Amino acid sequence: MGAAAQERNKALVLETFDTLANQHDYAAAQRFWSPDYIQHSAHIPPGRDGLFSGLPMFGDTFPIKA
Repeated sequence: MGAAAQERNKALVLETFDTLANQHDYAAAQRFWSPDYIQHSAHIPPGRDGLFSGLPMFGDTFPIKA
């Protein structure tokens, strides 16, 4: 994978987690997570909806930074 592809991938990942964890824009975040998403964390409810509803429990202690 070339450097340009790596930078695009990094930007996509940062946008994804910024949208969800920093902006808490769950409607916009739906475009990044499949409705069939499987959540494997014991602390967050299963599925995409579980991920979206479970993150607020972390409050402002869960910012994503580049």
